Amino acid sequence: MDPLLDAPHRTPPPHSTDPPSLAAEAGQALHGGDPNVPIGLCAAWSSHAAELAVPLGAALERWEETPATDRLVAEGYLHRLLPGVFLPPDMLRSAVDRALALGCALGAHLQAQHVIAGPSAAWVVIGGAPPEQVELLSSAHRGDLAGVVLRHSRLLPQDIETVGGAPVTSPVRTALDLLRFAPSWIAEPALRHLVETGHARLAEIRHRLHAMHRYPGVLGARERLEQMLDPQLVDSGAPAPTGLPSAVTR
Repeated sequence: MDPLLDAPHRTPPPHSTDPPSLAAEAGQALHGGDPNVPIGLCAAWSSHAAELAVPLGAALERWEETPATDRLVAEGYLHRLLPGVFLPPDMLRSAVDRALALGCALGAHLQAQHVIAGPSAAWVVIGGAPPEQVELLSSAHRGDLAGVVLRHSRLLPQDIETVGGAPVTSPVRTALDLLRFAPSWIAEPALRHLVETGHARLAEIRHRLHAMHRYPGVLGARERLEQMLDPQLVDSGAPAPTGLPSAVTR
C-alpha cells in the first residue's frame, strides 16, 4: 500500500505565518544580509547551529496526529520529533542531524539554556527511532511544552558537549540521568550501548554516582546500574564508532 494515498492532512510549516519583515531580518542577520534566505532555526543555541539547521528546518513536516500518521511512523516513513512534527529518517543519519532536528522541532520555544538530555541525548548518539518525548535540562525555571520533559538542573561544564552548535549532555551525564529518571526499558539498552561502544566508561559512571549525595534518584540509580549491566562487562576506552567526539565542536 502506498502510505501517501491515505496520508493525513498536512498543516502549514511554522514559518509560513511569521511576519515577512521578521523573517527577512532573521535571514539577513544569519546569512550575511541576504533577506531571501529563510529564518534559521536553532539560532537560540548558536549561529553555527542555525547555519547547519537550514536543510533540516526546510525538511520538517507537520501532520495532524491521526491513525494514518501513526502508520507512517510505524512503517518507518517518518520519525516523530514532537506531536505533529516529523522528519524523514534519511534526514537523521548523524549525531549532528539528530541534535539540530530537536532544536528545529522546538522552533520558537527553543531557548539558549536548553540542553538536550536523558533519552533524547542518548538518541543523538545512538540513533534509531526518537524517544516519545524530548527531554531537556535548563538552568531556568521549568516550563510546559507539549511533548517535552523539561527538568531544572545546574550543569557542570564537563556535563555538556556541543554537537553541531547544539548543547547535549555528555555521555556520562546522560547515563546518570537515564539511571535516575528513565524507565528501565529505555535506560537499559541505551546505557549498554553507551558503555559497550566506548562513549561512556563504566568506572566513571560508578564514580560519579557514588560522589552524588542528596540528589533525587541516586540511591536507586546505584542499584539499577549493577542490576542492568553484565558483571563481566569490560570497561572499554575504545573510540566511539558513531562519529563522536569527532562530531563535537566546542
